[in-house]
Amino acid sequence: MHVYPRIIPVLLLDGERLVKTRQFGDPRYVGDPVNVISIFNDLEVDELMLLDIGGARSREAAPISLLERLVSEAFIPLAYGGGVTDAAQAEQIIATGIEKVVVNTVLVEDPEAVRAMVATLGSQAVVGAVDVRLTSTGYRVFVEGGKRDTGLGLDEWLSRAEDVGVGEILVTSIDREGSREGIDLELVRRVAETVSVPVIGHGGAGTREDLVAPIEHSGASAVAAGTAFVMQAGRDSVLINYPTRDRIDALFAHLFAGRGDMAASVGVAHDVDLAAAADFLATADICARCIITADVPGADFDPDGVCYYCHLHDSLDQQYPIGPESEEALDRFVAELKAAGKGKKYDCIMGVSGGTDSSYLAHLLVSKGVRPLAVHFDNTWNSPTATSNIFAVLEKLGVDLETYVVDNVEYDDIYRSFMLAGVKDIEAPTDIGFMGVLYRAAEKHGIRHIVEGHSFRTEGVSPMGWLYMDGGYVKGVHEQFGRVPMKTYPNLDFANFVKWSAFSRIQRARPLYWIDYNKEAAKTFLHDEFGWQWYGGHHLENRFTAFYHTHFLPTRFGINFRQIELSALVRSGQMDRTVAAGQFIEPRVGDPELIALVKKRMGFDDAEFERVMTMPKKMYTDYPTYKRRFELLRPFFWLMWKLDRVPKSFYVKFCIPRRTS
Repeated sequence: MHVYPRIIPVLLLDGERLVKTRQFGDPRYVGDPVNVISIFNDLEVDELMLLDIGGARSREAAPISLLERLVSEAFIPLAYGGGVTDAAQAEQIIATGIEKVVVNTVLVEDPEAVRAMVATLGSQAVVGAVDVRLTSTGYRVFVEGGKRDTGLGLDEWLSRAEDVGVGEILVTSIDREGSREGIDLELVRRVAETVSVPVIGHGGAGTREDLVAPIEHSGASAVAAGTAFVMQAGRDSVLINYPTRDRIDALFAHLFAGRGDMAASVGVAHDVDLAAAADFLATADICARCIITADVPGADFDPDGVCYYCHLHDSLDQQYPIGPESEEALDRFVAELKAAGKGKKYDCIMGVSGGTDSSYLAHLLVSKGVRPLAVHFDNTWNSPTATSNIFAVLEKLGVDLETYVVDNVEYDDIYRSFMLAGVKDIEAPTDIGFMGVLYRAAEKHGIRHIVEGHSFRTEGVSPMGWLYMDGGYVKGVHEQFGRVPMKTYPNLDFANFVKWSAFSRIQRARPLYWIDYNKEAAKTFLHDEFGWQWYGGHHLENRFTAFYHTHFLPTRFGINFRQIELSALVRSGQMDRTVAAGQFIEPRVGDPELIALVKKRMGFDDAEFERVMTMPKKMYTDYPTYKRRFELLRPFFWLMWKLDRVPKSFYVKFCIPRRTS
């Protein structure tokens, strides 16, 4: 079986932040290195190259403690370059677990130091990196981020690199770096034909096909890319991605024999204990129609034993009946989107997460000729499945993506604040931040419609006593427990919410309400059409959200949110009630690695985490919120609902006083 050439993501480190550049300038934040490395672990990349542009500027390598922390997160080979100046320093770096050092400026200024590194570490551990510009006199070698001409021509540099014994050469076109215009194949060919060591082509890859060309046409042994693996193709939107093994097979099939399939899983079917499920359903404290139990806030069983949420479902079902009427309503809505988008690049803003609903919504809109701008809120806890799904679906549909990346230290501090507050609602910042990003994108692009991938038939409505959220709540909790100033978090304060919904006339709609949306059928379709992958459960496409659902809520509050989704599937006829009960009573088990990641990023040792998980419980009512304002302005928000400025679920949950515990 042939081993394909390596495909290497290049990550630019600036301090403790990852950035992207274009022609080595204008660094832009793309995420937290620990989280990004973790995602690339799961994406099964061949190896990672960390190029420290801050270290290159200062001529000082990153602190050993930082490298040790990054190595502890990586289960793949790592190479590091930036400010490496002598053999002793290189040896220290290798001792952290880094497998290769990358040398650039030192090879120009002190080649004997590189020779000493090779003698100490072996040639396989030393990569020579050459940054090249095409000038009127040919290819010239530059250092210091492409700013200083070394006076060396390409051939002279290559001769020096081979003489000191580097084991590999990374060749970067400065003119193409970050451009996504394709790698300079002539430059790579010149290098590959001149030297006897392996060559890595880098600088300019934009499409998956660009990864093949240096190997197929220029003799490279491997290919590297930065922007292509941290941004969506065609836009400056952060999206960590890497080709699946199936995609790599397809890319290289004409060159090599292939290295086997890795089929994506749509879902995992499993048996449930039907006898135990029947016993559970026989209890008196459960809805006669779904599996909502009496302890769910607001369940309010009627005389027939049917819960409030079933009646809410029925009212929405009457408002959005399936059939010719709903098809006509959807067509009218599509026509409205197209009319509003006339003369503009986009018809609507569409939130995407990589989940089933938003992915299928993207397909639905594009199939009807709508031009959405996909918007993603990256809270730096994305799972690799989520980013792969976003990339696969939007790339094939030709949909542009705009990503907002919050500062990871700031966002972790917000999460930490909510955990210290003792409340259930630790995921409120994500929902509020996502909505804030959608409104800001609509305002920025002059778009009046936001479409959301939500279906009451498959998701239900979250009980108020299980999850409350508003911008005042996020601000109040963080002011009391936070340690880091809130600067990049896109909060949704009351004034902006009213401005955008009332005065900017931005409408919010949920098109899946108008179709006979079957979740399992959607998963199968997305997998077959786009190579989309199932992530194991509702809302589990985000790492912190997965911790919240599988460990935090069940362990600390005894809440199993599957009850809401499973009940919705039962009401809509997509799941048998006994099967739903069987799935619901199965214990939820948190992933130990995920729990460890949360502890690390929150700064909790084991004792502190245990204290947080067992501290006295509090409610959102113990902190400042906008809830009372929403209730006092109930007539106003009723009008906003009727004008499609807010969803009915918002009006029902936030504006109508209800029992919450």
